[in-house]
Amino acid sequence: MNLNKKLLIILTAIIFVSCSSNNDIQIINSENVKIEELKKEFSRVIGSGVLQGKGKSNFSSGFIFESSESNSFIVFKDFLGRRQYMIEIENDSIRYLDVRKKVKISEQEFNRFFPLSNQLNSDFYKGILWGDTKALNEIDIQFKNSYVITTKLISIDGSNYLSEIVFLLNNEKQNYTLKFNRRNFE
Repeated sequence: MNLNKKLLIILTAIIFVSCSSNNDIQIINSENVKIEELKKEFSRVIGSGVLQGKGKSNFSSGFIFESSESNSFIVFKDFLGRRQYMIEIENDSIRYLDVRKKVKISEQEFNRFFPLSNQLNSDFYKGILWGDTKALNEIDIQFKNSYVITTKLISIDGSNYLSEIVFLLNNEKQNYTLKFNRRNFE
């Protein structure tokens, strides 16, 4: 009986403490970063990340990127760190390159590596490289099967930047994750 009373007191104390207010709660400013504001202060952004595929197609491809006023590029690497594919964006046009073979490839060929690429436009790529969440509002992905897009943000200096984008396809049987490990504004 004595043990039951102690357990009851301990449980009551835990419930009481967990319901009390916490002064350590941090409020994160929900305002998102805007490319227009960043471009007033910085001329370019450079960084790195990882593209991961899970499901029928399992792979992990590191990438580096750079984006400025009118030009952007993303270079994907193979598992040994060798440059494999490149997306080159100039104004509104997109080119795909096989870096090892040093040749331009078709959108359909690059689509075998990253199946969503033919659904994404230049503004989307530029937006995600700068970390602008508005880029997600502008995409129009047309698939026969269902898809879901989830994101994670990272808060820096009171602004929220895109940190991760996950595309879940075919009832979550296949997903592609873009993780941004580093962004440097210059």
